[in-house]
Amino acid sequence: MLIDDITSISINLGIVRIQGQKMNPDGVMENLETIEIPAAKVGEIVNKLASGINELNEKVKEAQEAAANEANGGKSKKESSKNKKSKDDEDIEIID
Repeated sequence: MLIDDITSISINLGIVRIQGQKMNPDGVMENLETIEIPAAKVGEIVNKLASGINELNEKVKEAQEAAANEANGGKSKKESSKNKKSKDDEDIEIID
Protein backbone atom coordinates (compact mmCIF):
# COMPACT_ATOMS: atom_id res chain seq x y z
CA MET A 1 0.00 0.00 0.00
CA LEU A 2 1.36 3.41 -0.95
CA ILE A 3 0.24 6.27 1.25
CA ASP A 4 0.75 9.94 0.41
CA ASP A 5 -1.12 11.48 3.34
CA ILE A 6 -2.99 10.73 6.54
CA THR A 7 -6.29 12.54 6.53
CA SER A 8 -7.80 11.47 9.84
CA ILE A 9 -7.25 9.41 12.97
CA SER A 10 -10.05 8.42 15.29
CA ILE A 11 -10.71 6.05 18.15
CA ASN A 12 -13.97 4.24 18.87
CA LEU A 13 -14.67 1.18 20.98
CA GLY A 14 -10.94 0.61 21.59
CA ILE A 15 -9.98 0.65 17.90
CA VAL A 16 -7.79 3.37 16.39
CA ARG A 17 -8.71 4.02 12.78
CA ILE A 18 -6.28 5.77 10.44
CA GLN A 19 -7.55 7.05 7.12
CA GLY A 20 -4.94 7.57 4.44
CA GLN A 21 -4.94 8.84 0.90
CA LYS A 22 -2.88 8.33 -2.22
CA MET A 23 -2.73 10.21 -5.48
CA ASN A 24 -4.26 8.34 -8.40
CA PRO A 25 -2.88 8.57 -11.98
CA ASP A 26 -5.21 11.48 -12.72
CA GLY A 27 -3.59 13.55 -9.95
CA VAL A 28 -6.60 13.30 -7.67
CA MET A 29 -6.27 12.16 -4.06
CA GLU A 30 -8.31 9.09 -3.22
CA ASN A 31 -9.01 7.36 0.09
CA LEU A 32 -7.27 4.11 0.95
CA GLU A 33 -8.55 1.30 3.07
CA THR A 34 -8.64 2.29 6.72
CA ILE A 35 -5.87 0.98 8.94
CA GLU A 36 -7.37 -0.35 12.17
CA ILE A 37 -5.20 -0.94 15.24
CA PRO A 38 -6.32 -2.04 18.70
CA ALA A 39 -5.84 1.01 20.97
CA ALA A 40 -3.84 -1.07 23.44
CA LYS A 41 -1.27 -1.84 20.71
CA VAL A 42 -0.90 1.65 19.16
CA GLY A 43 2.10 2.68 21.30
CA GLU A 44 3.94 -0.56 20.59
CA ILE A 45 3.27 -0.35 16.85
CA VAL A 46 4.31 3.31 16.63
CA ASN A 47 7.53 2.54 18.53
CA LYS A 48 8.34 -0.38 16.24
CA LEU A 49 7.67 1.76 13.19
CA ALA A 50 9.91 4.55 14.51
CA SER A 51 12.76 2.18 15.43
CA GLY A 52 12.47 0.45 12.06
CA ILE A 53 12.72 3.80 10.26
CA ASN A 54 15.76 4.73 12.38
CA GLU A 55 17.46 1.43 11.49
CA LEU A 56 16.76 2.01 7.80
CA ASN A 57 18.17 5.53 8.10
CA GLU A 58 21.41 4.16 9.62
CA LYS A 59 21.74 1.58 6.83
CA VAL A 60 21.25 4.28 4.19
CA LYS A 61 23.92 6.46 5.86
CA GLU A 62 26.34 3.53 5.98
CA ALA A 63 25.72 2.76 2.31
CA GLN A 64 26.25 6.41 1.37
CA GLU A 65 29.50 6.56 3.38
CA ALA A 66 30.72 3.33 1.78
CA ALA A 67 29.96 4.73 -1.68
CA ALA A 68 31.75 8.00 -0.82
CA ASN A 69 34.76 6.06 0.49
CA GLU A 70 34.89 4.00 -2.68
CA ALA A 71 34.72 7.14 -4.80
CA ASN A 72 37.49 8.65 -2.63
CA GLY A 73 39.85 5.79 -3.40
CA GLY A 74 39.09 3.96 -0.17
CA LYS A 75 39.76 6.91 2.15
CA SER A 76 37.13 8.01 4.62
CA LYS A 77 36.16 11.67 4.93
CA LYS A 78 38.10 11.87 8.19
CA GLU A 79 41.27 10.51 6.59
CA SER A 80 40.94 12.87 3.63
CA SER A 81 40.42 15.94 5.82
CA LYS A 82 43.19 14.81 8.20
CA ASN A 83 45.67 14.57 5.35
CA LYS A 84 44.56 17.93 4.05
CA LYS A 85 44.93 19.57 7.45
CA SER A 86 48.40 18.14 7.96
CA LYS A 87 49.54 19.58 4.62
CA ASP A 88 48.04 22.95 5.54
CA ASP A 89 49.69 22.83 8.97
CA GLU A 90 53.14 22.61 7.35
CA ASP A 91 52.57 26.09 5.87
CA ILE A 92 51.70 27.64 9.25
CA GLU A 93 54.47 29.29 11.21
CA ILE A 94 53.85 29.49 14.95
CA ILE A 95 55.32 32.56 16.64
CA ASP A 96 55.46 32.81 20.43
